[in-house]
Amino acid sequence: MDFIEKIRQLNERVINLKDSLQTEEATKNALILPFLNALGYDVFNPLEVVPEFIADSRLKKDEKVDYAIMKDGKPIILIECKKVENDKLDIKKHAGQLFKYFTASKAKFIILTNGIVYKFFSDIEEVNILDKDPFFTFNLLEYKENQLETLSEFCKENFDLEKAYSNAGDLKYIKQFEDVIENEYKSPSDDFVRYLINKSGVCDGRITDKVIEKHKRTTVEAFNLFMSKVMKTSLDFSLASKNEIKEENKNEVITTLEELEGYAIIKSILNGIIDVTRITYRDNASYFNVLLDDNIRKTICRLYFNRTQKYIAFLDGTKEIKTPINSINEIFSFAEQIKAKIDEILSIKK
Repeated sequence: MDFIEKIRQLNERVINLKDSLQTEEATKNALILPFLNALGYDVFNPLEVVPEFIADSRLKKDEKVDYAIMKDGKPIILIECKKVENDKLDIKKHAGQLFKYFTASKAKFIILTNGIVYKFFSDIEEVNILDKDPFFTFNLLEYKENQLETLSEFCKENFDLEKAYSNAGDLKYIKQFEDVIENEYKSPSDDFVRYLINKSGVCDGRITDKVIEKHKRTTVEAFNLFMSKVMKTSLDFSLASKNEIKEENKNEVITTLEELEGYAIIKSILNGIIDVTRITYRDNASYFNVLLDDNIRKTICRLYFNRTQKYIAFLDGTKEIKTPINSINEIFSFAEQIKAKIDEILSIKK
């Protein structure tokens, strides 16, 4: 069984067991030890995984961390476990404890986990001082494909201390940059808008507060258009494959480039409001259905692009309300309706 399949099975295990785990010990046995096993470590071999590892500090003796992954008789990764309560972990609550363990040992990594979320820490900012924030977080309930590659670097067969430490630094700074970009996307700052105005040369005169306020909406729309182009590029290969299949089977429903572009725009509108990996589509001969959680009862909107006159449609109960549009980019003008539909879907009790 390959690594990806092991993680997929752990995802199913978490879903099935998390509500029945009432103690830290139960969480360790049911979720955390299988996770370490998925990384390739023999949890029953004390030369590889030491439970209740003693990390003595100068302030207090017999400080015990739940597990230590060993290599050549030395700890390389410490694991501090908490019981399953939800899918979040309060870092501040356990920061002092983690700091003591890390300082007292020679390990370069420490993981805080509740069996669902795994937060990876190191000393990227200052040597021998544990960073206050994790450089990598892996959530078994909502991970992304690119995170599996990062996680696989901590597998026994792949682990290289120097490489992992170097990559940890890159991940930390990338995450910080990503947070800045996300915040600017959601709510562009005056400084960022001023930078774009200067860089683009759209304003010859003095850049006043009024000019900046005017171009904040321009900035958001520019972000949306850029993201739609990126998504379109990533979907081109899929479209090419579908076109090849079309030649083999004329009766099969084929998703068009325009439909995929519309889908990309809708995802860009909802980015930052909801996890866009939850947004999916189903195509049929009549219309292109954009869904939440791949659930037909959670229809966000429909796109009618298989005709000369294009339409975007929203469901009001069982009634469909169709509005004609002349170009794909007009979907942006329905941003508030799309966001409102998401709010409506999420408000419905399961």
